[in-house]
Amino acid sequence: MLDGRREVRWTGLVAALVAGAWLLSLPPAAVDEARPAARGFASAWPEAIRGTVSGSLPDGAEYTPGLFLDAGSSVGQAVTADGASVRLVSVSVGGVRELRRLPAVSAPQYFGFVAGGGGRVAWAESVEDAAGKRTTAMWVGGGDGPARRLVADAGDVKQTDSAHDLTIVDGRLHWTAVGPGEPSSTQLRSVSLGGGDERVESVAGSWSPVGWPWLLDDTDAVGGGRVLLMDRLTGSRREFTAGPADFPACGATWCRAIVLSDGASDGVDLVRVDGTQRRRVAGPDVGFPVTDVAVLDRFELLTSLDPATRAAQGRPLSVYDLTRDQTVSVAADAVSVVSRGGWLWWSSGFENRLSWSAVDLRTLS
Repeated sequence: MLDGRREVRWTGLVAALVAGAWLLSLPPAAVDEARPAARGFASAWPEAIRGTVSGSLPDGAEYTPGLFLDAGSSVGQAVTADGASVRLVSVSVGGVRELRRLPAVSAPQYFGFVAGGGGRVAWAESVEDAAGKRTTAMWVGGGDGPARRLVADAGDVKQTDSAHDLTIVDGRLHWTAVGPGEPSSTQLRSVSLGGGDERVESVAGSWSPVGWPWLLDDTDAVGGGRVLLMDRLTGSRREFTAGPADFPACGATWCRAIVLSDGASDGVDLVRVDGTQRRRVAGPDVGFPVTDVAVLDRFELLTSLDPATRAAQGRPLSVYDLTRDQTVSVAADAVSVVSRGGWLWWSSGFENRLSWSAVDLRTLS
C-alpha cells in the first residue's frame, strides 16, 4: 500500500493471483445461469451499518484506511505534503490524531491492523536502515494514550495481506515469522498487549494464519493435491483434497477452488475443508480482491475480469453470500478493496475526489 514498494511474502501461486486481482481492483462475479440474479446491496441488506471517509485529510494529504473501528472511525496512513514522512493517523468525527510518523527514506510500512478493544489498535511497523536491512516491530495505540512499542524486533514477519496476519486472543498479540535456516520452519510469536512476556515457539514447515487457531501449509495444492491445516494450540491437523481439476486456496473453514478446463478457468466453487457442501459460486473471468476465503465464513468477495465490465475508474464489486446462496452487487466503481475486522471497504473516484465506503459485514442479516 506504500508507494509501490511494499514487500509482501506471498504464499505460493494462488496468493500471487489474488494479489494481481487486487491491484486491478476488480468487479462482480459472473455466476452460473441457474443462480438467482444479483441483487443490489441496499435492497438485500437495508439494515447494514455503513460509513464513508474522505480519501483526503483536512491538510490535503491522501488518506488510506487500514482498519475501520466503527462507521465513523478508522486508522490508516497518510504521506506528508512534502513527501518526507509517512504518518499513521486515527480519523474520526472528532478530527485527525497522529499516532506515528516515520521518515519516508526508511521505506516504512504499517500493516496487519487489528482491533484490541477500547479503541486500541495493534499493528506491525517495518522500516529499512541505511544498509537496506528491514526490521519489523509490533505496536499498539489508539484510545486516549500514546502509541507504545510492544516488540522491537518481531522477526521475519509473514505478510500475506490476510486479515489474520495479526490476531489478538486473550490479551495477547499473535503473529507468525519465518524461522531461520533449513529445513523450513515457522515461528509462532506473541506478546502481551500490556507489554512484555514475549513468547516464541517454532514448528516445522511453512505455515500462515487463516483464522484462530488454524494455520495453513503454504505449499500449493493443484490437481488432486492436499491442502493441510494445523491447530496451533493442539497440533491436530485437517486436510482438504483438491479435485483433479481444482486450483484451491483455503481458509480455516472453506476452500475456494478455481476449476480448470483445458488449462483455463471453467468456474469457481466453494467447498468446506471436509469436502462437503460444494457449490458453484461464479463462472470464469472472475478475480478475488482479498486474500481470505469466505470472509466471516459467509461472504466470498468477487470481481469480474471480463473486459466488457472494465470501467474508466474502478470496476463493479460483488459478494456471494453462502447463507443466501446469492450474489449481491456492492459497488459499481470499486478501485481498491479491503476486508478485515468484520468490515469491508473500498475506494472510488480519483485524485482529490477519492473516497472510501465501508460496511460492517457482521450487521448483515
